Amino acid sequence: MNNDEKTVIFQPDGTTTNIETAKAISTTARLLHFNDQLKDSLQNGIGFTQLLDTLINTDDPQELEEATLRLINYQLDSSFLVFPQQYSQADFYLIFLSRLLQQHDNEQLILQSSQQKHELYHEFPGLNAEGYFVFEVDQANENGAYYVEKQTNNRLFYLNFSRHILRINAAAVTSLLVVNYQEKFKYPVVRKFALLLIKIASLFKEDFGYDVDFNILDQSNSTYYRIIKPEMPVQALDKLFVAASKAGYMLEAGVNGEALLELTSDLVVTFGPETLSGDGSQDEWGINVKDKNEELSWFDLLFQYDFIREWYLNNLNILEIKVDPRYFD
Repeated sequence: MNNDEKTVIFQPDGTTTNIETAKAISTTARLLHFNDQLKDSLQNGIGFTQLLDTLINTDDPQELEEATLRLINYQLDSSFLVFPQQYSQADFYLIFLSRLLQQHDNEQLILQSSQQKHELYHEFPGLNAEGYFVFEVDQANENGAYYVEKQTNNRLFYLNFSRHILRINAAAVTSLLVVNYQEKFKYPVVRKFALLLIKIASLFKEDFGYDVDFNILDQSNSTYYRIIKPEMPVQALDKLFVAASKAGYMLEAGVNGEALLELTSDLVVTFGPETLSGDGSQDEWGINVKDKNEELSWFDLLFQYDFIREWYLNNLNILEIKVDPRYFD
């Protein structure tokens, strides 16, 4: 066999190709493949920046939500191109919330960057360093995240873009705002933050049609704050009778077995079965606040009336306001 024969390979179609030629074709194909993949990766990066432009600049809430959702699920890196500095999924939730408030001329939440923790976070004027707010991605449910005060790990509300829901967490609001912050800040400061949470929930309801549970922050007179124990809390009501009397108020019995606490002529609290709210539901005990101006929630009363706060906190095992068990323990 001569040298020329050694440099020939047979193709499936019966033709022959010189080995050196085949090597050249193979090298060219590899380079073309690499170049095409690199172009695709760069174009993918450009697509990402276009979505980021929308997130930064749009005045349309729907565009803002769509861009955020796509960014949260965007795969920016590839095997051919890796971007070493990127925002996390949780960061995009924070940016979205800041931009949503900005669209409505509300910039109370200040978006900060922690170099030490390599993450974005929210700070609220007045609370300052006492409040470090971030989103934690819900690994069990797609496009869901918890708004968390990171230093205390209180999950204040749950947001899910796919299910179009927002749920405020009474347990976290009580723990952080009523117990923790009540000792450090005056009521007006804490109430401003509570009102901001209400505003956030309202924007999701009004701008996107989300199913929103304001929970312990709900200011509507029709709100019925269900408690974790459905039965009549007899012993707790007895304690409230005593605490109210010492504070100069009278807990009275209603015609249907409910307990009524008149705090002012325009502010009455009812403790009773849910059927009293008029929705025909089964008897399940809870709390209703009727405020003439519909500006006060159960949360506000916990701040404004010391004897109510002490009574509620001392009987949380019975009286704690229920939350959606699908998203909160």
